[in-house]
Amino acid sequence: MPRKFFRRWAPSKETVLSPSFMQPFAKWLSHPNLWHFNRRSVSGGVAVGLFIAFLPIPFQMVLAAIAAVFLRVNVALAVAMALLSNPLTMVPIFWTAYMIGSWLTGCRIALPQSGISFEWVMAQIHTIWLPMLLGLLSISTVSAVVSFVVIRVLWRLNVILHKRRKQHERASNIDRK
Repeated sequence: MPRKFFRRWAPSKETVLSPSFMQPFAKWLSHPNLWHFNRRSVSGGVAVGLFIAFLPIPFQMVLAAIAAVFLRVNVALAVAMALLSNPLTMVPIFWTAYMIGSWLTGCRIALPQSGISFEWVMAQIHTIWLPMLLGLLSISTVSAVVSFVVIRVLWRLNVILHKRRKQHERASNIDRK
Protein backbone atom coordinates (compact mmCIF):
# COMPACT_ATOMS: atom_id res chain seq x y z
CA MET A 1 0.00 0.00 0.00
CA PRO A 2 1.24 3.54 -0.69
CA ARG A 3 0.44 4.47 2.90
CA LYS A 4 3.20 2.21 4.24
CA PHE A 5 5.77 3.78 1.92
CA PHE A 6 4.95 7.32 3.05
CA ARG A 7 4.75 6.47 6.75
CA ARG A 8 8.30 5.15 6.69
CA TRP A 9 9.77 8.54 5.74
CA ALA A 10 7.49 11.18 7.23
CA PRO A 11 7.76 12.63 10.73
CA SER A 12 4.91 11.96 13.13
CA LYS A 13 2.71 14.63 14.64
CA GLU A 14 4.38 14.04 18.02
CA THR A 15 7.86 14.56 16.54
CA VAL A 16 6.87 17.88 15.00
CA LEU A 17 4.99 19.16 18.06
CA SER A 18 7.56 18.06 20.66
CA PRO A 19 9.82 21.17 20.52
CA SER A 20 8.57 23.85 22.92
CA PHE A 21 8.48 26.55 20.22
CA MET A 22 5.87 24.49 18.32
CA GLN A 23 3.41 24.35 21.25
CA PRO A 24 1.58 27.58 20.30
CA PHE A 25 0.78 25.99 16.92
CA ALA A 26 -0.51 22.70 18.35
CA LYS A 27 -4.13 23.79 17.93
CA TRP A 28 -3.70 24.18 14.16
CA LEU A 29 -1.41 21.20 13.73
CA SER A 30 -3.65 18.66 15.43
CA HIS A 31 -5.95 17.92 12.49
CA PRO A 32 -5.47 14.24 11.55
CA ASN A 33 -5.30 14.88 7.79
CA LEU A 34 -2.09 16.86 8.27
CA TRP A 35 -0.28 13.70 9.36
CA HIS A 36 -2.24 10.76 7.99
CA PHE A 37 -1.50 9.23 4.62
CA ASN A 38 -4.77 8.82 2.80
CA ARG A 39 -5.61 9.50 -0.81
CA ARG A 40 -6.93 13.01 -0.20
CA SER A 41 -4.15 14.09 2.13
CA VAL A 42 -1.29 12.74 0.01
CA SER A 43 -2.58 14.02 -3.34
CA GLY A 44 -3.34 17.42 -1.83
CA GLY A 45 0.02 17.66 -0.08
CA VAL A 46 1.95 16.85 -3.23
CA ALA A 47 -0.14 19.28 -5.29
CA VAL A 48 0.31 22.11 -2.79
CA GLY A 49 4.04 21.49 -2.54
CA LEU A 50 4.56 21.37 -6.29
CA PHE A 51 2.47 24.48 -6.86
CA ILE A 52 4.54 26.45 -4.38
CA ALA A 53 7.84 24.89 -5.51
CA PHE A 54 7.65 26.55 -8.91
CA LEU A 55 6.64 30.01 -7.69
CA PRO A 56 9.47 32.57 -7.59
CA ILE A 57 9.01 33.41 -3.93
CA PRO A 58 11.21 33.08 -0.85
CA PHE A 59 10.43 30.77 2.09
CA GLN A 60 8.74 28.16 -0.08
CA MET A 61 8.94 25.44 2.58
CA VAL A 62 7.29 27.66 5.18
CA LEU A 63 4.58 28.70 2.74
CA ALA A 64 4.01 25.07 1.72
CA ALA A 65 3.57 24.10 5.38
CA ILE A 66 1.17 26.99 6.02
CA ALA A 67 -0.85 26.21 2.89
CA ALA A 68 -0.98 22.52 3.84
CA VAL A 69 -2.29 23.37 7.30
CA PHE A 70 -4.85 25.78 5.85
CA LEU A 71 -6.01 23.24 3.22
CA ARG A 72 -5.71 20.31 5.66
CA VAL A 73 -3.47 18.17 3.49
CA ASN A 74 -0.27 16.33 4.38
CA VAL A 75 2.31 18.80 5.69
CA ALA A 76 5.36 16.57 5.29
CA LEU A 77 4.69 15.90 1.62
CA ALA A 78 3.91 19.55 0.89
CA VAL A 79 7.23 20.62 2.41
CA ALA A 80 9.12 17.80 0.68
CA MET A 81 7.71 18.78 -2.72
CA ALA A 82 8.60 22.42 -2.10
CA LEU A 83 12.21 21.26 -1.88
CA LEU A 84 12.06 20.43 -5.58
CA SER A 85 13.19 23.93 -6.38
CA ASN A 86 16.64 24.37 -4.91
CA PRO A 87 19.88 25.98 -6.08
CA LEU A 88 20.66 22.97 -8.30
CA THR A 89 17.30 22.98 -10.05
CA MET A 90 16.63 26.73 -10.27
CA VAL A 91 18.43 27.34 -13.56
CA PRO A 92 16.68 24.51 -15.46
CA ILE A 93 13.33 25.47 -13.93
CA PHE A 94 13.72 29.15 -14.81
CA TRP A 95 14.96 28.33 -18.32
CA THR A 96 12.03 26.00 -18.96
CA ALA A 97 9.62 28.54 -17.49
CA TYR A 98 11.01 31.28 -19.71
CA MET A 99 10.72 29.08 -22.81
CA ILE A 100 7.12 28.15 -21.97
CA GLY A 101 6.24 31.74 -21.12
CA SER A 102 7.81 33.12 -24.28
CA TRP A 103 5.92 30.51 -26.31
CA LEU A 104 2.67 31.54 -24.59
CA THR A 105 3.26 35.28 -25.00
CA GLY A 106 4.91 35.08 -28.40
CA CYS A 107 7.79 37.31 -27.36
CA ARG A 108 11.37 36.11 -27.49
CA ILE A 109 14.60 37.92 -27.01
CA ALA A 110 17.78 37.14 -28.86
CA LEU A 111 20.27 35.26 -26.75
CA PRO A 112 23.85 36.55 -26.66
CA GLN A 113 26.47 34.66 -28.64
CA SER A 114 28.81 34.53 -25.65
CA GLY A 115 26.24 32.73 -23.49
CA ILE A 116 23.86 33.80 -20.81
CA SER A 117 25.37 35.52 -17.80
CA PHE A 118 23.90 37.01 -14.65
CA GLU A 119 24.72 40.51 -15.93
CA TRP A 120 22.88 39.84 -19.19
CA VAL A 121 19.82 38.56 -17.30
CA MET A 122 19.80 41.66 -15.07
CA ALA A 123 20.10 43.91 -18.14
CA GLN A 124 17.19 42.10 -19.84
CA ILE A 125 14.98 41.63 -16.77
CA HIS A 126 12.41 44.15 -18.03
CA THR A 127 11.70 41.92 -21.05
CA ILE A 128 12.25 38.54 -19.38
CA TRP A 129 10.04 38.87 -16.30
CA LEU A 130 6.62 38.49 -17.93
CA PRO A 131 7.35 35.33 -19.94
CA MET A 132 9.22 33.81 -17.00
CA LEU A 133 6.45 34.59 -14.52
CA LEU A 134 3.79 33.28 -16.88
CA GLY A 135 5.86 30.14 -17.47
CA LEU A 136 6.39 29.58 -13.73
CA LEU A 137 2.67 30.00 -13.05
CA SER A 138 1.88 27.60 -15.89
CA ILE A 139 4.35 24.99 -14.62
CA SER A 140 3.02 25.42 -11.06
CA THR A 141 -0.59 24.99 -12.06
CA VAL A 142 -0.05 22.11 -14.47
CA SER A 143 2.26 20.19 -12.12
CA ALA A 144 -0.17 20.61 -9.21
CA VAL A 145 -3.21 19.49 -11.20
CA VAL A 146 -1.44 16.60 -12.92
CA SER A 147 0.14 15.33 -9.70
CA PHE A 148 -3.19 15.56 -7.87
CA VAL A 149 -5.03 13.57 -10.55
CA VAL A 150 -2.25 11.01 -11.11
CA ILE A 151 -1.84 10.30 -7.39
CA ARG A 152 -5.61 9.93 -6.95
CA VAL A 153 -5.87 7.54 -9.90
CA LEU A 154 -2.80 5.48 -8.95
CA TRP A 155 -3.91 5.27 -5.33
CA ARG A 156 -7.37 4.10 -6.38
CA LEU A 157 -5.89 1.51 -8.76
CA ASN A 158 -3.63 0.25 -6.00
CA VAL A 159 -6.60 -0.13 -3.65
CA ILE A 160 -8.60 -1.99 -6.32
CA LEU A 161 -5.68 -4.34 -7.05
CA HIS A 162 -5.16 -4.95 -3.34
CA LYS A 163 -8.85 -5.83 -2.88
CA ARG A 164 -8.78 -8.16 -5.87
CA ARG A 165 -5.69 -9.91 -4.51
CA LYS A 166 -7.37 -10.37 -1.15
CA GLN A 167 -10.52 -11.73 -2.80
CA HIS A 168 -8.44 -14.09 -4.90
CA GLU A 169 -6.56 -15.30 -1.82
CA ARG A 170 -9.82 -15.87 0.06
CA ALA A 171 -11.31 -17.74 -2.89
CA SER A 172 -8.24 -19.96 -3.22
CA ASN A 173 -8.27 -20.64 0.55
CA ILE A 174 -11.93 -21.67 0.37
CA ASP A 175 -11.22 -23.96 -2.61
CA ARG A 176 -8.44 -25.70 -0.69
CA LYS A 177 -10.71 -26.55 2.23
